[in-house]
Amino acid sequence: MSEYIVPEEIRQIRELSRGKAAYFLAGGTDLMVMKKEYQTDERRWIDISQLKELKGIEEKEGFIEIGALTTMSRIVSSELAGRYARCLALAASQMGSPLIRNLATVGGNIANSNPAGDTIPALYALDAVLVLTEGESTRNVPADEFCTAAGENILRPGEIICAVKIPVHETLSSGFIKLGSRAALAISKVSVAAAWIMSGKKIEKIRIAMGAVGPKALRAKRTEILLRGEELTQDLLERAAHTIAFECSPIDDFRSKGDYRALMTGVLLKRILTS
Repeated sequence: MSEYIVPEEIRQIRELSRGKAAYFLAGGTDLMVMKKEYQTDERRWIDISQLKELKGIEEKEGFIEIGALTTMSRIVSSELAGRYARCLALAASQMGSPLIRNLATVGGNIANSNPAGDTIPALYALDAVLVLTEGESTRNVPADEFCTAAGENILRPGEIICAVKIPVHETLSSGFIKLGSRAALAISKVSVAAAWIMSGKKIEKIRIAMGAVGPKALRAKRTEILLRGEELTQDLLERAAHTIAFECSPIDDFRSKGDYRALMTGVLLKRILTS
């Protein structure tokens, strides 16, 4: 039989997860849907949702620090997120229904490592860092190095995401758009996030990421190089749209065709940069 445990402190997690594989339960909006598959699983279910130290959003030492158990609704309503991490707030606002957003957490969405996860491309674009904790040991990992494949990541046994840190840039602009089969409660067919800083009329810095167009969220690095240092003309936008379409490797599935997904990465990028 599986066990269900609710730790009161982070430091308990390492001991609780020792000797037996564990599922860490945060909001549960993804994991509970899959629970039927694990009914005979002998793993422990460790419910970390009550750990208050993993909740909240604050500005600290040049970063916005978002606790891993911070819900999508909290991110959407955060003035700090709206000012310095707009693409993340937009991504959170488009996730599921209000009920789901009240439960789903940013840490859970990242740890699930779904290629269609809405917050993941936004965090890539924002140059976010993930704080991973295992007992007394902590390490910082760039968000775009965390996911390794669909549903897979670099978390070690007993390790959890503790927080997300996003650099504060006063002049940063950012955006996020996703396409789904319907206006709400839709899993992404394709999503694009971008964050950039202008110097006069030219793009000084830019980071672009795509979701649901590969085995994990992807950076569009060739497109970033194309745009960096350039004035945002219509011709440049068209070349950027063409380039980003060749940087992804989408598949055909029941939600969409791969060719359509690739084409729409360019369309969404143009919309973000001209909005």
